Formats: sequence, C-alpha cells, structure tokens
Amino acid sequence: MIKRSLRVATLCPALLVLGGCSALGINFSDDKVQYEASNTRANLEVPPDLANIPNENRFEVPSRPSIVSANAEQARAQLAGEVVEERGAIVQRVVTSKIMRDGSERWLRVNADAEQLWTVVQDFWPSVGLVIKNQNPKTGYMETEWAENKAKLPQDIIRGTIGKVLDFAYSTGERDQYRCRIERNADGSSDIFITHRSMVEVVTGSQNDSTMWQPGPADPTMEAEMLQRLALRIDEEFNPEAEPIKKAEVAAVVDVTKKEARSDLVKAEDGSVEAVMLKEPFDRAWRTVGLLVDRMGFELVDRDRVAGNFMVRYLDPEYEKHVKSERGFFTRVFGSDKAVEAPEYRIHLSDEGASTRILVLGADGAEDETGVAKNILTLLAEQLR
Repeated sequence: MIKRSLRVATLCPALLVLGGCSALGINFSDDKVQYEASNTRANLEVPPDLANIPNENRFEVPSRPSIVSANAEQARAQLAGEVVEERGAIVQRVVTSKIMRDGSERWLRVNADAEQLWTVVQDFWPSVGLVIKNQNPKTGYMETEWAENKAKLPQDIIRGTIGKVLDFAYSTGERDQYRCRIERNADGSSDIFITHRSMVEVVTGSQNDSTMWQPGPADPTMEAEMLQRLALRIDEEFNPEAEPIKKAEVAAVVDVTKKEARSDLVKAEDGSVEAVMLKEPFDRAWRTVGLLVDRMGFELVDRDRVAGNFMVRYLDPEYEKHVKSERGFFTRVFGSDKAVEAPEYRIHLSDEGASTRILVLGADGAEDETGVAKNILTLLAEQLR
C-alpha cells in the first residue's frame, strides 16, 4: 500500500507539468520573435555613450482615424440623396513593398507616401510585442523600448511551465531595441529603414557577484526579419482582399562584395582626423550614413538631404568627464551636479563624384569647439571599413 502511494505521489508532479502546458497557454514554436518589453522587468541602465532621445509632447502623434470603406461611404451618400461619382473614373494605385538590398544593407521601398505609411508603421511595432518609446513625424523616426526576445530561451517543457508562472526565473541576458526611419523619394515612393541595437548583461566584480549592461552587436538577421514582417503588414493594410504574400520580394540594387576598405581617414598636417572619404556616390553614402547614425545611437534631430546634413546629438564620455571636472568640487559634494547636456553636431556629406567626403561640424556649421568631432569621425570610419 505504501509503495502504491509513493508511485502516485511521483506521477502527480509529472501529470501536473504536462497538464499545465495547455492550462497555462504555453506555445512551443520556432518563431524568431517573442518580445517582452523590458519596462515590465528591472530598469535597463543605458551606458552614457548611448544617447537617449528626450520624450517630448511634440513628438506625439494623434490617434489613428477610423477607416471608412468606399462601398460604405457610397451607400451612405446614396441614402442621403447626395451625388455620387462613378468609382470607375478613379484608378486606385496598388501599394506594393519590396525589400531592397545593397551589399549588406537592406531597406523597404513602398510606392506610397510617408504620411500613408506612418500610422501603419505605428501599428506594426505593438503587433510584434514592442512598445514605441519615441517618435518624431518631422524626421519620420521611431524608436522602441528595450525588450527581451523570449524566442532565444530554450523551448523545453520545464521552462515553458515554470517560466510562465515565475518569469523572472528565466532571462536571456540580452535586450533589443529597434529604430525605424521613413524617407520620401522624389518619385513619390518611400524608403523604410530598420536598425537593430542590443545590450548584453555581463558578470562583473572580483567575486562575480554583480552584473552590468554593455552594448552588444547589431543583428542583421533581426533587421531582415522585421523588414519582412513589416512588408507583410503593409500588404495586409493596403490590399486586404488580395491573396496574402508569403514572403516579400527582395531586389538587389548592388550586390557586390568589396574586399577593399570602403573609406579612408583624411588627416590634417598635425595628424588630427579631418574627414572621412567614403568610396560611394552621394545617394548610396546618404543611405549608408543614415543607417550608421541609427545603429550607433546618435539622437537624430533633423536631416536635410539637399544640403547633405544629418543633425545629431551625441554625448562623448570624455567630453562628459571634462565638463564635470570643470564644475568644481563643491558643486559635486552638495549634490547640484546636473547631467551634462549632449551637444549638437552636424554630419555633413559633400558630393565628390564617385566618392563622398564626410565632415563633422558644430551645430551652426562652423568648426566644432567641443573637440569631439574627430572622435565621431573615427567611429564612423571604423563602421565603414
């Protein structure tokens, strides 16, 4: 009798675990994206060299208006006795999206105005489990909150059961953030760029008893994944009655693997960095630098393609230390040491035919007075190798 009771006691936990899968709603899948916003967990401390964008009311976008179908509007007008024009006189443009590729860079080209796409992209991020942190319709820019991709966790039954109840027991030790930028083209189409950034939790301390977050590598595969999903979302939005596409078409603009360096540092007579010469024509260089600005964590204030300017804010760690050291001892002791404001810089692209010269200037277009311009140029050159 005792042995029989022991067998029943042993089987109960296993049956509870197996039965709990359906009760807890556990879904084992091979989906690459299962995001959980990091603001539901402990705060993620961002290093000082990764500039945050201030959350201002002017960046907020009004809620999306309701969509009224053409058939419903026509029926309403007929009942009201209004004159209705024949729909055959209007040719509706079919909105299509295509993933463009230039070497390792990919972006989405859509034959629709940026204004039409803005609210669609707004709705897209929550659909993949991400929260929009900052947005600016003026620059066509969105940034998501840091989030954990639960798809990277082992999809076993123990994790699926315990982790569903005690979520803090399982963590990837990684957080992802995406930046999205919409640019208008002269032909009326729009380009959508998505860049990925990551933070990795590392063990620190002499006894390995503490952890800290540090920047991790960007993942081009996740950028491609998000572009594919956004292409599908756009197709569903603008072509609801059409047969859904399974995969967005990829068009190779230039798919040439270059072994030589893409850029050279230009130095002054005293050996200081003066500029970066990018071996690409202006159109390609504008796209390349725009993606780097997003990936490197600069705060994009404004951009002017005609003038070749990216206006950014960036807080250099050495510059921050220098400013704080000049404030004096008493300022630090009595707790009135305010955060150092990130200076504004102008990344200027100059068209030189087959190449493009990149300069970093002050906000007013004059020579930089903070001494950080050469550091930014060096960072850009490293990414453009």
